[in-house]
Amino acid sequence: MKKIINKISVMALCVTLSINTVAYAGVLDAITESPQENTQSNNETSSDSTSETTAETAAPKVVSEVYSKTSFSDIDGHWAKSWIEKSVKMGFVSGYEDGTFKPDRTITRAEFSKLINNALNTNKKASINFTDVGSKDWFYEEIQKSVASGFFSGYENNTFRPSNPIKREEAAKVVSSAIATGGIEGEGATLLSDYGTIQEWAKISVNSVYNKGYILGYPEGTYRPSKALTRAEAVKIIYEIIENENIELGFNITNYNETYSSAVVVGDLNILDSVGTGNITLKNVVVLGDIVVSATRISSIQLTDVKARSIIVTDGSNPVKIICNDNVSISATKLPSAAIIQRIGSNVNI
Repeated sequence: MKKIINKISVMALCVTLSINTVAYAGVLDAITESPQENTQSNNETSSDSTSETTAETAAPKVVSEVYSKTSFSDIDGHWAKSWIEKSVKMGFVSGYEDGTFKPDRTITRAEFSKLINNALNTNKKASINFTDVGSKDWFYEEIQKSVASGFFSGYENNTFRPSNPIKREEAAKVVSSAIATGGIEGEGATLLSDYGTIQEWAKISVNSVYNKGYILGYPEGTYRPSKALTRAEAVKIIYEIIENENIELGFNITNYNETYSSAVVVGDLNILDSVGTGNITLKNVVVLGDIVVSATRISSIQLTDVKARSIIVTDGSNPVKIICNDNVSISATKLPSAAIIQRIGSNVNI
């Protein structure tokens, strides 16, 4: 059974969404299959990618040619109409100046980056030097934010390919970086007939996102990992993430022996000196930023099902013990020489 954290203020709405996801997700995907499907074999946004896509699609001017309204001329009767209207009211997506939304238009990597940044209110920026992303491009700061939050990375040849339509397996990789996946059980997409065509770097993400109901398969039992995502599909996915994940805009841990669990932290997770000599436990937590330890006397930090960009211990003489249980992914560390990392569980990358 899926364990999805619901915000109390939208509990009734979330129940409705859960029903809709199970009942309609596959059918809706089938209805919205786009004739613009990207069949090229370029790989995902991670360092595991090796092949390069040479064809790029011009990005629609979603940023410079948008305005906010909740009714568009081309969404009546569309399966995603309610998701589109609610997402526009939330403020993370808009339509075009001609009064259309273009729900079945494919969405690019840069545009998907912007939608997630808007929805999660990300602010931190990373330094980037992709050869195909310039400081004057409309998406430059969006990609800075997505890289800082850990949603996206580039390709091995130092490109980002911002105008490429984002594929379903790529979207799953991005989404898995923005949701808490600890304790979620299920077979994922493994029973779908084309599971073997999913790239190896994407399979864990595809299965995690599938088990949470955000990106499912099609009625005929396929996943179609290389199919390009549409604007309507992207909006539905992101809307349900916002409604179903427990999202915090930054968080401070202040109590002795505190346990913090089942949350997505946008920004930094700070462990403050008021914890004293306590032991801090983080479980099923995604930090779209850094874990910053300013506590000078803390004894240990226990990590289980934790993802973060980095962990930083600010006191140069702090002998804190960082205990990594199962499923820990920390991209970088800045630790004093006295600190100790213990790798106890499986799937630990720190």
